[in-house]
Amino acid sequence: MSFVFLISYLICVIIRPQDWVPGFMGISLIHILATLTFIFLAVEQFSQKKLGVAKVPQNLLILGLYFCIIMSHVVNTYLGGMIEAFNSFFVIFVLFFILLNGANNELKFKISVWVMVIVITVLVFQGMYQIQNGYGWAGQDLTIQGLEREEPFKRINWIGIFNDPNDLALLFVIGVGLVIAFLFGPRGYTLRLTSIGLLALLLYGIYLTNSRGGVLALMATVYFFFVKRTRKFLIGGIIGGILAFLVMVFGPSRITSISINEASAFSRVELWYQGILMMKSSPLFGVGYGMFTNNLPQTAHNSFILAGAELGLLGLFFWMSLIYSSYKGLSIVQANDSRLYSFALGLQSSLVGFCAAAFFLSRTYVILPFILFALSGAAMYVAQQKNPNLNFKFTRKDMWMTVWLSLGSLLSSYMIIKLGL
Repeated sequence: MSFVFLISYLICVIIRPQDWVPGFMGISLIHILATLTFIFLAVEQFSQKKLGVAKVPQNLLILGLYFCIIMSHVVNTYLGGMIEAFNSFFVIFVLFFILLNGANNELKFKISVWVMVIVITVLVFQGMYQIQNGYGWAGQDLTIQGLEREEPFKRINWIGIFNDPNDLALLFVIGVGLVIAFLFGPRGYTLRLTSIGLLALLLYGIYLTNSRGGVLALMATVYFFFVKRTRKFLIGGIIGGILAFLVMVFGPSRITSISINEASAFSRVELWYQGILMMKSSPLFGVGYGMFTNNLPQTAHNSFILAGAELGLLGLFFWMSLIYSSYKGLSIVQANDSRLYSFALGLQSSLVGFCAAAFFLSRTYVILPFILFALSGAAMYVAQQKNPNLNFKFTRKDMWMTVWLSLGSLLSSYMIIKLGL
């Protein structure tokens, strides 16, 4: 029964009927379904004498991140900020926890992934309706940018946590990563034909968002998929290069209008520099969750710098550890479970695509990466149930690898700053 509530919860998080469908508006569907999922999950585990959580690193690592989020305000003696940070991240934490621990067998995991793909694709039809009528299913207006041009940029959006076209584009990219893995997987022609149709819709959805970050994530996702699938960098490079060329020629109009002189008080590089200064001023726990824009007009436009600036190096470590443990775990699943191979590769490709976009967008705390972390952990847990010899522990070697990756993300940002300033 918990899984029925989990799927309903996942649908409500993305489609959000509580925000626009008459009869559901004003009802806290997400909170109700999350509570019911948790209660029934606990009851089921108790009845089966399996109390506890999935034995994968993500469950502990997200607690470490949550601790850093709270401590970022505690060390700065800001009680109001601590309470606000706790409440803000709690919603993401609950989704992460029940998704990872609720999709606890192969069938549930695969259904969860397919429901994600279908629900994401539904929002493409919403975008098509919005671009045709000027408003979406929920009555929301198109995002219009570049009013100084003869033809301003029209960008589709959704509501709630997906009201930004960039977030909607990243959601579509996650769908692309999964669908492309099914398309080139070992399944039959019916699944391949279905995957082609879904892929075409999702690509069109990305086009309608007119998101540069989304296109960057798409190229990284496709490039990584073919490199990993063929185990040949040349083939991946050729396909990635062709995709980049097609995007530049036929892609959204904003892709060819990249300029360092965008309408903002600070350039992207200057904001990165301010983030580095924040880390230097408070290196362990940062200046506080959500405090980057306290004295600046814009956010960091770099998820890694944002994590380091607001949560300190310790917070950046835990955020990076979720990425690293998910990536590593999915590689282990691919190598040891043929039935989960396509799902693991699709999730891994989407994760790489998100990280590529995250280097230029402030998406540290949005729900999308935590959905990927949770589904990655669920895949690891399912594979481990079938093969108890699989080891997903977060070892000392993994800890040091995460440290070097965290420092590497900051160093690469710093090098770009030096070149740009």
